[in-house]
Amino acid sequence: MVDKRRKTSARERILEAALRLFSLQGYEATSVAAIVREAGLSRSSFYRHFRDKRQVLLELLRTWHDLMEWIRRSGEPEGRSAWELLEAGGLGVIDALLATPVLLRAELLFLHLAMHDEDARKALAETFRAARAAARDLVELSPDRVDGEEAAVFAVALLEGLLIQYAVDPEAIDPAVLWPRLLRLCQGGSTPPS
Repeated sequence: MVDKRRKTSARERILEAALRLFSLQGYEATSVAAIVREAGLSRSSFYRHFRDKRQVLLELLRTWHDLMEWIRRSGEPEGRSAWELLEAGGLGVIDALLATPVLLRAELLFLHLAMHDEDARKALAETFRAARAAARDLVELSPDRVDGEEAAVFAVALLEGLLIQYAVDPEAIDPAVLWPRLLRLCQGGSTPPS
């Protein structure tokens, strides 16, 4: 039997382990020793890739930013309205996060840490800027005359709200169902009852 952990690079294993532990027990309560134990690696492997757990956290925030950049480049504008493009981009984010539950839990951790750590705040702010840029780029691909900046702020705020609610209480809402319905409501359209 092949050990699946060996197929993943040491760096990726450290990031995955840290994200799991940060999400489960919090950043402050997680030690480097716990991260390497969870990753199945030695301390020297950890220090080969990262200076400390804070650098791991900042790398995780960059990963979050990279997801936003991927969404930004994934729009297919062919005749689609701004709202349709925002819907598709938002569903891409939702699908990616629901497929990786630990990333979704990390959303709450990142928000908490950003309130107490200036570097974490700056990294998260950069991620939100990337998300707004992704949404703005999608809107600007459409033939619609919509204020791209306002639509981007609105879309990111709405999506973040859904994701935070889902992270806290996953049985209460389904963001993949609610996202398109809420966008239609905000356009002044109606949505069928659930």
